[in-house]
Amino acid sequence: MSNSEIVWRKASFSIRHGFFMRTKSIVKDIDFSVPKGSITGIVGSNGAGKTTTLKLGSGLIKPQTGEVLIRNLPAYQAKARSFIGFLTENQYAYPHLNLREWLQMMAELSGIKSMDAASKCSKILELLGLNNLKNQRMRSLSKGQLQRAGIAQAMVHCPAILLLDEPMSGLDPHWRFRVHQILSDFKKKGGTILFSSHILSDVERLCDSLVLIKDGKMSWKGQMSEIPRKIKSYEAVVSEINDLSLLKNFDIKDFQDGKCLLSFPLDKKKQIIELASQNIISLISLKPIQENIESVLFESLIDLKEAS
Repeated sequence: MSNSEIVWRKASFSIRHGFFMRTKSIVKDIDFSVPKGSITGIVGSNGAGKTTTLKLGSGLIKPQTGEVLIRNLPAYQAKARSFIGFLTENQYAYPHLNLREWLQMMAELSGIKSMDAASKCSKILELLGLNNLKNQRMRSLSKGQLQRAGIAQAMVHCPAILLLDEPMSGLDPHWRFRVHQILSDFKKKGGTILFSSHILSDVERLCDSLVLIKDGKMSWKGQMSEIPRKIKSYEAVVSEINDLSLLKNFDIKDFQDGKCLLSFPLDKKKQIIELASQNIISLISLKPIQENIESVLFESLIDLKEAS
């Protein structure tokens, strides 16, 4: 726990709504921590409580019960909030300011002096490929450009912790890849990241650990390596094939430059290894194909939790 940058301890949040102002629970007993220098993902369906969990972590809202701590300080305290950069899912950007003016304002609101802010803004605009757009008004930016601008404002003051709500939303494939690199570099330098996403391939690629939320409650938490994914089949790359007919029971997905890419079910693994051991083929690589992460997260893990 001492290595944790952010900690949720049985944190719950509810609202009053409707004519009779009845209480509606949004999240209940959220309990996990994000270790320093790691990336944690939050996944769940729409309305599950992901955004509320992030807002509790940012100190924008206080839990009614339990607590949320940033470096052992209550998250709502100004000192605690100074450690974080926060990207909201639906950010507000002043439409009549240009990008440079808006980012400069956001940097100064984070406590950076004007001269330092200008320098930091230039660097982060360059990092996110926005330098050529710095004089454009915010209202004229595309969804993807606004998303990158939002990431820029979250990072401009060099925070130790990033809380990102759907950071890949609206990004094209090139900028999804670049943002992956930027976040990975942030982690390598000792930064800590918590982000929510509907794009599970991003979670699989970037995260060290995962929190699954269902109906406002934690359904599962753990390391990515702990997710129980079954092996569905295998793929192998082979070469120096003495007799191609020996591979007739395998699905040949590609054959060029004397190399075959084979796909085959679990029970054919032993046969491939035997062919290689007899020097009938040369086995270059053999890798398992696991079931997709979507079916594990939204079926297997939830069933596992409910069964326990």
